[in-house]
Amino acid sequence: MIESKRYVTPRTTRFAQIGKLDESTTEVIFALHGWGQLAENFAEDLIGLAQDGRLIICPEALSKFYVDFQTRQSGASWMTSFDREFEIIDYVTYLDGLAEMILEELPKDVHVEVLAFSQGCHTASRWVGNGLIKPKRLILWGSDPAEDLSPEEWEVIANVDDIVVVAGTLDRFVAGRRLIRAQEALNDHQCKFSTIRYEGGHHLQDSVLQDLFAVTNSTE
Repeated sequence: MIESKRYVTPRTTRFAQIGKLDESTTEVIFALHGWGQLAENFAEDLIGLAQDGRLIICPEALSKFYVDFQTRQSGASWMTSFDREFEIIDYVTYLDGLAEMILEELPKDVHVEVLAFSQGCHTASRWVGNGLIKPKRLILWGSDPAEDLSPEEWEVIANVDDIVVVAGTLDRFVAGRRLIRAQEALNDHQCKFSTIRYEGGHHLQDSVLQDLFAVTNSTE
């Protein structure tokens, strides 16, 4: 008889950082990449947000694979459907630990946001719903919250001050019914949210990023 067993092991992960972690830091953005991306590549799309007092942390997902075998180009994935319960536990634990390491160096009232793209949106919604992170704003770009969030997870997410759903008009991953489902789910759970549409596909658009974070800066 074959038995499937599990063993928990420490492992080394990576994250990309934009900005300095010091006494001048007033804002921290945790940015979760999409499927097949790596932390540094995702951070390159966010470099335009760099400014004094702002720290951007881009964690890299735990599972690596070749997105192109010929070039050996590597990518990362937050999870698959296989052994999903433990995949979720692992990345929530990982993200909590990373956030704790960063935030313990900063005042308790530092402004914290979570920006998630594509596959990172499901990860971010589960992390916020299950983890220690308490962001002032949650931005879900190019995807929706995880469809199987529990009532308890939704209750936590509904306490986020501001949730923003961002979707390109040509983004086939959130086209039509999927975007409507996301809005309906947020409405049904009394979440405070808004929706931003832009002309474009499944990618971060710099002008939208600048507008999103210019609003934050003007209110602090």
